[in-house]
Amino acid sequence: MRWHKEEPKQDAMLRHLADGSQWRKIDRTCKDFALDARNIRFALSTDGMNPFSEMSSKHSTCPVTLCMYNLPPWLCLKWKFIVMPVLISGPKQPGNDIDMYQRPLVEELSLLWCEEGVRMWDEYRQENFNLRALLFVTINDWPALSNLSRQTNKGYSACTHCLDETDSMYLTHCSKVVYMGHRRFLPIKHQVRKKGKHFKGQEDHRTKPMHRSGREVFDMVKDIEVVFGKGPSSQPVPSEHGMTPNWKKKSIF
Repeated sequence: MRWHKEEPKQDAMLRHLADGSQWRKIDRTCKDFALDARNIRFALSTDGMNPFSEMSSKHSTCPVTLCMYNLPPWLCLKWKFIVMPVLISGPKQPGNDIDMYQRPLVEELSLLWCEEGVRMWDEYRQENFNLRALLFVTINDWPALSNLSRQTNKGYSACTHCLDETDSMYLTHCSKVVYMGHRRFLPIKHQVRKKGKHFKGQEDHRTKPMHRSGREVFDMVKDIEVVFGKGPSSQPVPSEHGMTPNWKKKSIF
């Protein structure tokens, strides 16, 4: 569990998440957490599947797994080091109600994140210590990402980066929404920006949409009224930032 701090090679190569910028940023901002190498960084992943191998069956099973990124890369993704704290099974996908099933897990993660942590015994060092943990990242496919965050993943504003600035259009003959404006993400002087042959004869010199910080996203979702279980669906309510068409709820995370 201390491998990420004591064993990796110190060079410019990227071999483990501990070599990445996100890991280093957490070390800089959460110095107390980074002091003890035994503190755990979890990755959470979930997805729906049909365990009966029948396409006609409507039954859905959603395992929620946690893997520990403290371990070396040849161990952290081995099945015996992956924890499955939640298993959601039922006749249909949980959808918006997935937060209800994950509430006990979130409460335990909150307990592990607090300053006191949980008292544990270190057999190697023969001492007690306060174990802490954080949720480092979530890994999901597109539909599961929408279930966890309840961010819109279809329609005219489906881009998780652009949000309400998504460049989209509806194709009448195909009955589908397509997403344009990809050239906005190219370097400013990229040659493709100037070409208009395949882009309605138009150049595109716009800059990419501004990245939203976590605080800005929280301001978008903090006033959304969420209804779980049977009954009317959740409806976004106006806030000081206006309506929030991209979000259906404030995620439990």
